[in-house]
Amino acid sequence: MTEGWISLGQLGKPFGIKGFLRFNVRETVLTEFKLPIQLKLRKPDPNFPEKDITILELQAHTGKFILRIEGINTPEEAERFTGGILLLPAHLLPKIKTKDEFYISDLIGLQAVDESGKKLTWVLKEVLDNPAHPILSFTRPEGEEILIPFIHVYVGEVDLEKKTIVLNQPEVWNEI
Repeated sequence: MTEGWISLGQLGKPFGIKGFLRFNVRETVLTEFKLPIQLKLRKPDPNFPEKDITILELQAHTGKFILRIEGINTPEEAERFTGGILLLPAHLLPKIKTKDEFYISDLIGLQAVDESGKKLTWVLKEVLDNPAHPILSFTRPEGEEILIPFIHVYVGEVDLEKKTIVLNQPEVWNEI
């Protein structure tokens, strides 16, 4: 990841005939900014250099988002950006207002602990988008992945200072 930049989400397929792209949101913070806004675009493709782009429009569309990038006016031009990750400078992130709100980037790397405070060998690697609720993807030292719904029944306190996340009844998830 580019140092000091936060992933906002990934660009999907072109939408419509004016060069809009679908936007799979990781952090919804982009809706709080006045447009246009300059971001970085990065793709996993080594032949696609990281570049600065300007978002001109962002619209909600059937529970998701579509956006328009400056200089992109056709679906064919937009297709080149499919799969790209939009990055925002971390210093522009608005401050969190409540203790139960987090940026996804703040959660990555948290150590799982059980209800008694005992550390587990699980580390949070990713937060997966899911229509019902986010899914926490933990990994164990041997590489095993453990998926846990990010809902209060299964997840307790998140402590960013201690870098821990409490999992309720982790023994149940350990056996699945």
